[in-house]
Amino acid sequence: MNTTLAPAPEPLPGAAETTIDLTGVTAYTAGIVRLAQAKGLRPAWGQPRGRTRRIVLDAVGPHGVFGSIVIGRSSGKVLRAEVIHGNDARVPRRAKGTNAVRALLMEVTPSACRQGCTAESSTACRP
Repeated sequence: MNTTLAPAPEPLPGAAETTIDLTGVTAYTAGIVRLAQAKGLRPAWGQPRGRTRRIVLDAVGPHGVFGSIVIGRSSGKVLRAEVIHGNDARVPRRAKGTNAVRALLMEVTPSACRQGCTAESSTACRP
């Protein structure tokens, strides 16, 4: 399957303006990446590791959500994800499997944090 995603229709502040080539992933995986884009997480390919590929998530600013989604290299399926809600978050949130990763990303609140933000906490950057 050759799927190229366009940016979200109404990008959030600082949302990525590029596309990510999802050649070889399942339709469910493509849907999860679209959800990450819609949440302003700017998904991009990271370095492959062994039998997996990694999609790096990184919202704009120091209080934006960041993390990764791990995908099976040959299957194209979502295996697990980890997200951290800004630099002041204490505990990363993790999920295993497609449905759990989708649920985890659904809970992400887009941040209004901008590059160079000097606010002391992420609550100051919320929309």
